[in-house]
Amino acid sequence: MKNRVLLHLTAIILPLMLGIGLLMDIAGLSSRSRDLSLDIYTRLQPFEGNQEILEKLVFVDVDEASLAAFGQWPWPRHYMAVLLQNIGLQDPRVIGFDILFSEADRFNPAAIEALGGLPEGSLSDAIPDGDGNFGAMLELTPSVVALALSNETGSQTSYLPAGVSVIGEGRPILLEAAHLLSPVEGLQTAPGAGFVSLSLERDSVVRYAPMIARYDDRLIPSFSAEMLRVAQGARGHVLKQSGETGEAVNQLRTGRIISKLDEFGRLPLYLGHADRFTTISAADILQGENLEALADAFIIIGSSATGLKDIQSTALDAAIPGPIIHLHILHQILSEVTLSSSAITELAEIILSVIAAMILALICIRLAVAPSIIAVLAGASVAACLSYYGFTLQMTLTNAVANGGLILLTGITVMFLRALAEETNRRQLRAAFGQYLSPTMVKSIEQSGQKPELGGITTDISVFFLDIRGFTSLSETLADKPQTLTRIINFMLDHCTQIILKHGGTLDKYIGDAIMAFWNAPLEQADHARRSVDAAIEIENSLPELNRQLDQLMGEDRLEEPLSIGIGIATGPAVVGNFGSRQRLSYSVLGDTVNLAARLEPVVKQTGVAITLADQTARKAAHPDIVSLTAFTVRGRQESEPIHGYLPLSEEIHTIHHALAQAASQQDKDACQAIINTHGETLANTAYPQRLLDFYRNL
Repeated sequence: MKNRVLLHLTAIILPLMLGIGLLMDIAGLSSRSRDLSLDIYTRLQPFEGNQEILEKLVFVDVDEASLAAFGQWPWPRHYMAVLLQNIGLQDPRVIGFDILFSEADRFNPAAIEALGGLPEGSLSDAIPDGDGNFGAMLELTPSVVALALSNETGSQTSYLPAGVSVIGEGRPILLEAAHLLSPVEGLQTAPGAGFVSLSLERDSVVRYAPMIARYDDRLIPSFSAEMLRVAQGARGHVLKQSGETGEAVNQLRTGRIISKLDEFGRLPLYLGHADRFTTISAADILQGENLEALADAFIIIGSSATGLKDIQSTALDAAIPGPIIHLHILHQILSEVTLSSSAITELAEIILSVIAAMILALICIRLAVAPSIIAVLAGASVAACLSYYGFTLQMTLTNAVANGGLILLTGITVMFLRALAEETNRRQLRAAFGQYLSPTMVKSIEQSGQKPELGGITTDISVFFLDIRGFTSLSETLADKPQTLTRIINFMLDHCTQIILKHGGTLDKYIGDAIMAFWNAPLEQADHARRSVDAAIEIENSLPELNRQLDQLMGEDRLEEPLSIGIGIATGPAVVGNFGSRQRLSYSVLGDTVNLAARLEPVVKQTGVAITLADQTARKAAHPDIVSLTAFTVRGRQESEPIHGYLPLSEEIHTIHHALAQAASQQDKDACQAIINTHGETLANTAYPQRLLDFYRNL
């Protein structure tokens, strides 16, 4: 009777709680699922839009071929002037530069004269004034230059040829920045300028385009909005807030075009495939080729070259050039397609889903397992399909994932509770075995029905040893306070264990104040080396906060010195299996790889680098902040072992360290000392470990 009451209460309360969670967007439940729904809709039916407009959207690409033909980036501004001139002669609607020109042309005569030590003005007749020519062409063409929202102060004055007027009393929540990177003064001649910054989602996927932003307590337009303004010859933009529109959306008027924005001043994007836009190489334009597609077109000049780092991700494309996103925006707006959503629509969706979930859950309590599964899957599918048709037919940003997921989760939970009640005896058996064996062993016994036996297999693993530094002396200090000592060790071991398990590690044993763990057993993990390194890095990075929490926990018994750690990790073959006696087994690992990891951990005392890695671990983990330390003769081995460490360094310090490590590996004491004499002061002024510097000095 208690179980049935619990099931009925779950069938009613769980959908209500989930509905409230969606309504209040707890933990981003509603917004995340709505984003995922939009991704699914886009993949199922990519945006096509007005085909006539599509033919007028052109991407002029500073691609790899252009860089190969005209040299590395940035090009002389004279090239940009010629590029713009050739485009402007085709009479396009508007030309947008998705390129920041926040620094002066490095190829101007004055710069080259200064570099070559030539008399001032000696090259003024031989080398064109790139910024001057480019600025003149910007002024003569319907051009829009890029701005960037930034938290760093720019050296240029802000350039905002058009503003945004506001209708309404509210203060909209917008993308905001303290500073604005503008073109150099000589290029502040273009008719338009707008910010190209995008508000990326949690997963770095572009789903919304900010059309307005706040800078210096005023509203500024986006790059796309400015292109629309310049193309129409309009004077400015007008933001009409939702309270004045009679709808649940904000509206941005640019000339004759009205864009419907969400509460954050963003345009929800319904994206299509990136390859549908006309793309012309910048090299062709500079050479006067393929110009016929530019007439009466909306043109964006940018780059697809990987080295220029203007690559974005969408639901359809993992990596596309940033200018393509702005072409997407223009195509959607000019096609008069708007994805709408309101609080009333969201509330109606949630209420219908909650009611459907309750009904299906109550049905599942009475049906057998197979019909219950069919009913739940059918109900979730119908809810998701109705949401999809609401999107495709009404252009309403519905939430198929949340609507279907609410029904599915409720049904699964009810069926799970039914199964749980029927499995009480088996759970008691597992709990009894769990007192003696690892959870993995218990699960293996349960699935196979066989007794555990002694033996193991050989496989590649990553073995991890962690030791709490200074704990022996701490134990002596707290010899008369065993409870305090216990609280400290338990607190540290619990914290480190959680991180190890989070990264998929198998906890082998606690050895006093040390931990032994391993990866790639019992479950295979192709990235086991990287997982072990990531766990070590997270533990090291968490130490400041951990020591702070420990101080609060200890109160008056707080430690005089913060606790630190040493970690050794090795990767290679080892025997993994059940070891011990027939009365008591332990799932563990044996082999040379284990011994190597154990020997690496004390090396930390000599180098001061908290995470020490064997050569195979460093190679397979492929972490960018892993550096070579030296070749080291580990106790118990005749041949030296190349060892590595986790050491985040700037490019300059990394270069110095690399030279030190090479000299140390070759046992070249003179070279080490020479490097330290030259760069010692530089290293001392950084976070470079002093103990590591002493290690190289005392080779």
